[in-house]
Amino acid sequence: MKEVVFNTWPGAFFHPGGGEVQLLNSKLELEKLNYSISMYDNWKPQSKNIQIYHQFSIEPGTESVMYAYKELGVKIVLSPIMWNLFSADHLRYRPVKNMFEWADVLMTNSKAESIRLSDSFAIPLHKFSETRNSISEEYLNTNVDKDFRKEYSLPDKFILTVANVDNRKNTHRLINACKKQDLPLVIIGAIRETKYYENLKSIFDKAFFLGNITDTMILKSAYQQCYLFALPSLCETPGISALEAMSQGARIVITSVGATQEYFKDYVTYVDPLSEESIVEGFEIELKRERDLEENRNYILENFTWTKTAKDIERGYLKLFK
Repeated sequence: MKEVVFNTWPGAFFHPGGGEVQLLNSKLELEKLNYSISMYDNWKPQSKNIQIYHQFSIEPGTESVMYAYKELGVKIVLSPIMWNLFSADHLRYRPVKNMFEWADVLMTNSKAESIRLSDSFAIPLHKFSETRNSISEEYLNTNVDKDFRKEYSLPDKFILTVANVDNRKNTHRLINACKKQDLPLVIIGAIRETKYYENLKSIFDKAFFLGNITDTMILKSAYQQCYLFALPSLCETPGISALEAMSQGARIVITSVGATQEYFKDYVTYVDPLSEESIVEGFEIELKRERDLEENRNYILENFTWTKTAKDIERGYLKLFK
């Protein structure tokens, strides 16, 4: 049994997102594959018998721990969860490049991300190993025992987005696109940027901010009842909530930026996140398009489970001991 330490940046679980979902589900599934996974303890750092240190995220505050494990001779795996790049003269460029160089294996969410980071930071492509983001076991079926629309007194037709409220998720353009179509928008997600959120509240009186919801039955019901699901973020790699929504039979309109096309292929409608007109047009195209939503659902179930993700990770781990 290999001893593995997982770690992430210090503020990660104040407002958990896709990276944190990936970390927790990877831990559960790797343990089923006979890996012993412990969470890094800042007060009592695990150092004995540790064979792999796996860092999720390259946010500031993570470099020193990674370097300490490197000095101990532990194998280093880094999941950067990174799409936006730094120029060579940016304050963060050198620290991030150091982390990439210290890592024995770099795990990305897509081939596109691997190539992008390899080119930008001059890191050999052979150091990269791809894993996939996935859906939890609860989403493998469509069974629900709750009624989302009734629970929150919502109209019959609504656009749904499940994402933290911040600039990267592009909430303001999504709201404006819904306003132009006179379509109610339901937003499920934590508020990551308070000032940004305050500015949104006055834009559209048919935007319903429900906050963070963790009840899977409510979320499944929301995905099943929405007119369509929208995630026109500035980038997504690929957007776990969109995978969940498709697993429940929802139509999807999603950003074209990031790894989305590698995941969703021709099963969704892509939009330019910087153009409200593109988002509006995306709504119109997707709602008119004939789709076999059951085929869409099966595509997700067959390809994007955390069991498959764990096997992706294990493949990367095995590179360490060749």
